[in-house]
Amino acid sequence: MELKRIGDEIRVKLREKFPDEAYSQHPTKTFLTTLKAMYVTERLNDVFGIGRWTLEHEVIAHENDYVLMKGRLVLADYDCLIPEQYGGHGTAGKNTEVADGFKSAITDIISKSASYLEIGIDMFKGHANPLNGGSNSNNDKYKFGSAKDESLPWVSDDKVKAMEKAISDGKKQDVINSLMKYKWSKKNKELITNELNK
Repeated sequence: MELKRIGDEIRVKLREKFPDEAYSQHPTKTFLTTLKAMYVTERLNDVFGIGRWTLEHEVIAHENDYVLMKGRLVLADYDCLIPEQYGGHGTAGKNTEVADGFKSAITDIISKSASYLEIGIDMFKGHANPLNGGSNSNNDKYKFGSAKDESLPWVSDDKVKAMEKAISDGKKQDVINSLMKYKWSKKNKELITNELNK
C-alpha cells in the first residue's frame, strides 16, 4: 500500500483549536501551559484512526528512581518522518508507582511528537492560558509567578512602585520579563496589569 502525504486538509484538522478545559498549568513549571494527554490521543485517533498510529519506544536509562525513554511516533498510513523524542519521569515518591513513571515518560514522548504535527499549536504560540480558562484575554495576557510557588519571593510594594515607574519610562518589556520572578497578590497583579494595558 502506498503511503499518503499529510496535505492541507489533514493539517487543518491537526491544528484545530482545543476547548479551554484541554489546557492546564504545568504542575511544577507554573509559567508553562500544558495540553492534557487524552486530548492529544483523541486528536491522533480522530485524524489518523484508532489503531493506525503507534509509538515505537525504548528505555534509555532507569536509575535513581528516574526513567528516561526515547521513542518515535509512527503513522501507519502516512509518509511522515517525525524525529525521535525523549521523555522522562520519576518512578518513586508520594503516590507514585513505578509504572506511573514509565507511563508519564511515554506520554511526554507522544505529546512532543504531536507538536511536530502542529497538534496544540496555539498553546505553543502562547495563545492558550490555563489561568484564564484557556485563552489569553486582554485582562490576563501576562504571565505572573504563582503564589503557590515556594521558590519565589513575594513582590514588595516598593518593587511594584519601581515597576510602575519603569512602565511609565517606556520599559514595559523589562517589567513583563520580570513578572515570573515573584509571587503576586491579587491587588498588585491587577495594578500592574492595568498599568501594562494602558
